[in-house]
Amino acid sequence: MLNCFTIESIYLLSKPNNLTNPMKKSILLFATLAFAAVGTKAQTADDIINKYADAIGGRKKLENIKNIYFEGSVDANGQKIPLKIWIVLNKDMRTEYTFGGMTGYSIIRSDSGWNFSPFAGQKQAEPMTADQVKSSQSALDGEGGTLLHYKEKKYKVTYEGKDDVDGTEAYKIEVVLSDSLTETYYFDPETYYVIRVHEKAVVNGKTIEGNTDKSDYQKTPEGYVFAMSQGGDMGGEVKFTTVKINTDMDPKLFSPTKQ
Repeated sequence: MLNCFTIESIYLLSKPNNLTNPMKKSILLFATLAFAAVGTKAQTADDIINKYADAIGGRKKLENIKNIYFEGSVDANGQKIPLKIWIVLNKDMRTEYTFGGMTGYSIIRSDSGWNFSPFAGQKQAEPMTADQVKSSQSALDGEGGTLLHYKEKKYKVTYEGKDDVDGTEAYKIEVVLSDSLTETYYFDPETYYVIRVHEKAVVNGKTIEGNTDKSDYQKTPEGYVFAMSQGGDMGGEVKFTTVKINTDMDPKLFSPTKQ
């Protein structure tokens, strides 16, 4: 129905005496809106996710990632704390940090997890609660995995339009991973990089939520693109200096060590 309007028909309608002036204006307005509706395709969640995948390396290349190693530091009240992260996608993750000559770590697995914080006086690693393990599972998806594989993982994804992120009208996609974890992603409309993630989780009966902002995207020699700067009200600012893909990882990294 809308396609029946052509430039020629609009021109004819604009000629004097073809129609009364009020009717002519109404039809011209309708025709203009009709062309706008036909020529503009509404964004969908899949449109945005596909462009995001292209921006960070492409789906085919991303499917080749088996594990990722990050190295950098976290700024905690002006103190630079060395940080190392090992991720075996969909299986294991270890985050290790060193301060005051002591090294602490957290381990997340698909069915369990541990925290070891010698700075707090811990002598041995302590198991995470079931809620803590559940709320941490998206970390095992790796960079972009939560979005790229939402159908296989049966996450619920909804495009929420646009929202302001520090002056940028960002595309907004909500991902419900479980009844206790929701993540909302904000995409730069020009680069399609994720510039903010809002996380809302229920852990041990308490609702915890906050933002992580991502910036300083850089391409690795293999062609993958990662945010080298991340920070927000979920923790201190993290600066990564090293990213390695598909390296040898000792399985012992993902089991708590006896002190």
